[in-house]
Amino acid sequence: MIDAAGGILVVTLRFLALAATIGTLGAWCFGRFVAGRLTGETGEIHRDALQNFSVRTAIWCAALLMLSAAPRLLAQAAAFTEPGDPLWSNVLLVLRTRWGWTLAAQAVTAAIALAALLFGRHRRAWPPLAEVSVAGLVVIPAFLGHAGSAGELRALSVLVDVVHLAAAGGWVGTLALLTTTVVRERREKDGAALAAALIVTFHPVAMVAAGTVFVTGLGTAWLRMGVPVGIASSSYSGLFVAKLLLVGVTGAIGAGHSKQARRRRQAVEVQRISRTLVAETLLAVLVLAVTAILAGTDPIA
Repeated sequence: MIDAAGGILVVTLRFLALAATIGTLGAWCFGRFVAGRLTGETGEIHRDALQNFSVRTAIWCAALLMLSAAPRLLAQAAAFTEPGDPLWSNVLLVLRTRWGWTLAAQAVTAAIALAALLFGRHRRAWPPLAEVSVAGLVVIPAFLGHAGSAGELRALSVLVDVVHLAAAGGWVGTLALLTTTVVRERREKDGAALAAALIVTFHPVAMVAAGTVFVTGLGTAWLRMGVPVGIASSSYSGLFVAKLLLVGVTGAIGAGHSKQARRRRQAVEVQRISRTLVAETLLAVLVLAVTAILAGTDPIA
């Protein structure tokens, strides 16, 4: 299955690039729609530090995405290189393809986002150029995968892919930052109140994003596979079903967190909820791993 998706190295690099993209978008969403909307005394105390955390996370994610471009290019060229043939000639050939140009555009966009964030980090806010670059990072991956090479309904395929990635970043990426914050602050005096406030503030974002991920995921399945046949025998179909189940379980755990936080806003069991948040985040990472394999697997023709 992994070999059919390009091999362990290609799948790993694809996963890192996807995780970095999701992390960058999630950092923006966390800073703007979660940390930026905290209210009350807890919000006043922690808002600036959390927004600064979102910027720092985006810096690391953008750097990872930029640096991953060269290994991905080399791995792609190596896949077409016969033993004894020079690698660099194939590197140039791949770089001249649409995929190569798109990869270069992704690396340049990540570099622009990184530079904008580094120069503007003292403001503890997102510079406009960084926000525009993040929007570009959401659009570009659609042209590196199945959507960009679709023979029919290409525009719709790209649109669905872009919305799917944006929603995944708003859900999974933001969840990762929220979990990190709750785990880091759980032993502080106001850790329980902060955890509850973050979860309650994140809930509307998660509801919209998770629902969009599910709907656009079904749309992607229809666009790639048509009538859903061959579920038992097709690697792509089987992986898609596994991804759908993982998304459902992850969403159910998140709904439980939100219910507990709303019910017990000032007395949430922070140690317990930290463990379940970590479990939810690990499930979300597993979803990304399955997606990295799916992106390199041929769908049903």
